Amino acid sequence: MQAILRKVNPSADYSFIARIDNLPFLYEKWHFHPEFELNHILESRGTRFVGDSIEEFEEGDLTFVGSNLPHVWKNDNNYFLPDSTLRAKARVVQFLPDCFGPDFLKLKEMENIRRLFEKAKRGLRIMGKTKEKVGALMAQLVENPSGIQRIGLFLNILEALAESEEVAFLSSEGFLDSYHRFDTDTINRVYEFTLSQFNRKILIEEAAALAHMSVANFCRYFKNRTQKTYVQFLTEVRIGYACRMLIENKKSIQQIAFDCGFHNLSNFNRAFKMLKNQNPTSYRAAFSE
Repeated sequence: MQAILRKVNPSADYSFIARIDNLPFLYEKWHFHPEFELNHILESRGTRFVGDSIEEFEEGDLTFVGSNLPHVWKNDNNYFLPDSTLRAKARVVQFLPDCFGPDFLKLKEMENIRRLFEKAKRGLRIMGKTKEKVGALMAQLVENPSGIQRIGLFLNILEALAESEEVAFLSSEGFLDSYHRFDTDTINRVYEFTLSQFNRKILIEEAAALAHMSVANFCRYFKNRTQKTYVQFLTEVRIGYACRMLIENKKSIQQIAFDCGFHNLSNFNRAFKMLKNQNPTSYRAAFSE
């Protein structure tokens, strides 16, 4: 398993894609593509991975992901049950930076858009009134399949994003540089393995074997590659999933700890507090008020 260069196939008739995805679950493979992607979740819950960012997502989540930044939206396990009636619905806009020609971005009027595209290299989470405005514009955009109005709506969306301060970076500053500085196939195999197997006991020897390295060489490689140890990354993945389960409030904290790959409740509590600055009980209570 490795990250997929997912080919986006825009219609030859249009400069960019604007669509609604309505699926049993979102595309579940760790992947990347040269197109920028604006993603507005309408129905869906789970854990969002963008670069080295791991966060929960739910209805209303709006993100802007830059070119070739690896990402995946992993729906909760109940989306994959045979009798599930859940749906994953999202508005999606995808486009290449030069979709209006190689000289369009060089215009003086596009200076703030160029800065926006630089920020998007790390991925952006959109908040507040900007999220409401952009969501409404995206709704209009997917209902206008052709014509000049379509281009106007697209540019209005970019301008709203470029002028807003209601954005937060997702991935760390060093992730993208390190990602492209090393063998991406190797690290992608490790990422995809971890995302699919985190809920069981994982030996570091398994991850090293996927990378075809000794344990010592793998540990050095992974730290240089991601600016964190493999154990730190695995713990972040597990805690990310635990947060979603705590919000749903359906299981005991001990059961959630075990379901996310922790075999010791005290280790789970310690790791959770280190990453979230509060214990699991307080985290759950904050969402049940």
